[in-house]
Amino acid sequence: MFEGFFKPLSPVVGVTRKDDSYCYVSYDRLLPMAMPEICACQTGCLAGPGKTVIVIGINGRHQLALPSLRCATCQATWKAGLPDLVASGYWPATPNFETIYATDLFRSYSNIKLRAPGLSRQAFLGMLEDRTVVFGRTGPICGDTFQKAFLEWQHAEYRKENLCGGDPFTCYACRPQMHAVSVDGNRKLYRFATATSTDKGLFEGVFLAKDDDVASFVEDIHHRTHHVRGSGACGSSRLGAAREVAKKSGAKIDEEGLEIGVCRHGVLLMALNMFRGEIFAYPMYIQNAMATNNVGYFCSDVACKYWPYLQKVASACPEYSDLLHMHPLLSVMHAKAHQWTCEVKWSGRNQLGAGLTIGEEVEQVNAYLSRAGVCTKHMSKATRTDMLTVLAMEWNKRKMEHLDHYLAQRLRKTSKRVQAESTALQDMKTQLRVDEDTAHHWVRDVKEWVSVTADNRSSLEMKIQGLHLSLQQRHIDLYRKIDSSKKRQRARKTIQLEKARLMTAITSYNQLHPSQQLPTADELLQEDQFLWPWDCSTSGTTITADKKALFEKVMLLERLKEEEQILLKEMMRHWESLQGELRSLEHLAASLKDGSSTLQIPKGACDGLHSFVLKKADDLKGQRVRAKKMYQDFVYGIGELSEEGGESDEGMEGSAEEEEEEEEAGEAECWG
Repeated sequence: MFEGFFKPLSPVVGVTRKDDSYCYVSYDRLLPMAMPEICACQTGCLAGPGKTVIVIGINGRHQLALPSLRCATCQATWKAGLPDLVASGYWPATPNFETIYATDLFRSYSNIKLRAPGLSRQAFLGMLEDRTVVFGRTGPICGDTFQKAFLEWQHAEYRKENLCGGDPFTCYACRPQMHAVSVDGNRKLYRFATATSTDKGLFEGVFLAKDDDVASFVEDIHHRTHHVRGSGACGSSRLGAAREVAKKSGAKIDEEGLEIGVCRHGVLLMALNMFRGEIFAYPMYIQNAMATNNVGYFCSDVACKYWPYLQKVASACPEYSDLLHMHPLLSVMHAKAHQWTCEVKWSGRNQLGAGLTIGEEVEQVNAYLSRAGVCTKHMSKATRTDMLTVLAMEWNKRKMEHLDHYLAQRLRKTSKRVQAESTALQDMKTQLRVDEDTAHHWVRDVKEWVSVTADNRSSLEMKIQGLHLSLQQRHIDLYRKIDSSKKRQRARKTIQLEKARLMTAITSYNQLHPSQQLPTADELLQEDQFLWPWDCSTSGTTITADKKALFEKVMLLERLKEEEQILLKEMMRHWESLQGELRSLEHLAASLKDGSSTLQIPKGACDGLHSFVLKKADDLKGQRVRAKKMYQDFVYGIGELSEEGGESDEGMEGSAEEEEEEEEAGEAECWG
């Protein structure tokens, strides 16, 4: 403060007194890192400055010198190399170490991206440059160099996990048998065609399927089968994703989005780039890739349209007939927008053995990945692939860390709902004055009704349903897609004309069927799910609103009871997966220690991998102890799971070693 105010100083600048005044002096500051013993001399080695480098950490940019050692007795010397920097927690961005990043900075950036996927690298590096100035330093930080170094470090971490046998895109509770796969498209993850690059992605084919493989699959399917243009319609909705074939978008974009597949626990399994919108061949590619996992149910928002398409393709391409062994499941929430007969037949609530699999699990992932679209749309193809893969791996890692609590919490809530819904079902039977036999008869009536696939509608009935669908869609598009008052005026005239035609058709129908009167056009358009009289009296069976309500209540109770058994099986699979992975790590650690490993890596790398395997095994033991405590507390009813997450600390005074000693004795009892 010799100038009268506080001023931050750079680490390489100091203050000294000279001739009754103060002045600045420069110093050589060495990069903090571990330095070896280069000789056995007793005099010690002298540490001096070596090459000047740029070091970037969480506090911004530094100008430091690489340390070098020299022994004054034997003249032995040492200079910092790549293994020394990596072992000390640094990652060189260039071959000659002109720029070095602290790996702690990469971890911080990865954690921030996990919680804020929309954060751009410019914003993050801008924060680092501001911190550089605050601490008395200057100098820019190159965004391209940072991004390339970060992705290279992430790829090295992935390869390290891969050497240990880990797969970031596998769910522990879904192997060796996966209960359900949910597939849906995400149109927000598009990429502008102007962002071009010739680089090849480091993570190509890891999470996102290779574009050439997908393109050849789609072309083969389209070449061998006949496809119909246009999108499908069901109930009051036009299904934009129900397309057999579509043209590439006319906008200046390359990839139009992602088609994503997840398990019922929200774990990302794989994805692919969409170039022609949401056509049926894309989910079929994912279904074909997941067929080796013994998938029970294939969930889709347009399952009612996709499954007939799959049957048509399987008849022309017999090698895909095994895909029909899966059970189709229409997403529960999307089913509300379909025709009611379609909902009863395809919805997950009415599929035997589906449990509470809703088929909407991919929506949670889409909400997370869509926030990254503001950044990835400007990236090159390779960088976008790498960044989306990194985000997907971080998402799955967090899912796996909390899987034990998720399963136990879900089982507890399901058990409570079984009791509540059983009481509600009995109350409904009492209110409707029906006994058990009558209730079973009503449920059978609904199932038999939807099993009739013949379309016996007359031309007038089809006209009424078509006008009703068209008017509902035009009302939705009036303010959602039309942004001009003149265009809205023309759209309102079209709505008035179609409403007049609908009123005329309703009048004609009411005259022909006095006992089955339809409401007015305005009343009809206010109904989200209207039961058409010609649909409610198929094959001599009349379906009323009471039968519909009772059927839905019975189906919900059946799915809840199935969910309890499914969750218990998934808990068992999770436990067995943890046990199997721990045994694999212990075997790998033993082979690395005695030199019997088949990995062709240098001795130093082998020692480092052995240390990493031991650490990973120790973390897995802790995760196994937590899972055992969580599952046993629920099975035995010892403790209540907290709503916030994790188990309470009561009864956890015992060490992990004591838990492991009791594990083999308690394992059979826990799952017996």
